[in-house]
Amino acid sequence: MKCIVVTGGCGFIGSNFVRFELETYPELSVINIDKLTYAGNPENLADLEQDPRYTFRRGDICAATAPSSIRCWPLPTWMR
Repeated sequence: MKCIVVTGGCGFIGSNFVRFELETYPELSVINIDKLTYAGNPENLADLEQDPRYTFRRGDICAATAPSSIRCWPLPTWMR
């Protein structure tokens, strides 16, 4: 199964992108990493919480600890 990482996926555009990708490509899984600042709202994707192809991780990709935590995921594609 192909997997992509979406950064900022809880915002308006990001959440619609996540939803579009999952609806268009049934063989795709999505990991959404969002800092949840003023624009990020996890309720935008609450209906996907039970979808096994969707994973949400709260985090800042600019944080010093982010690369080590993300490195353990074998992911070929990043979407920003």
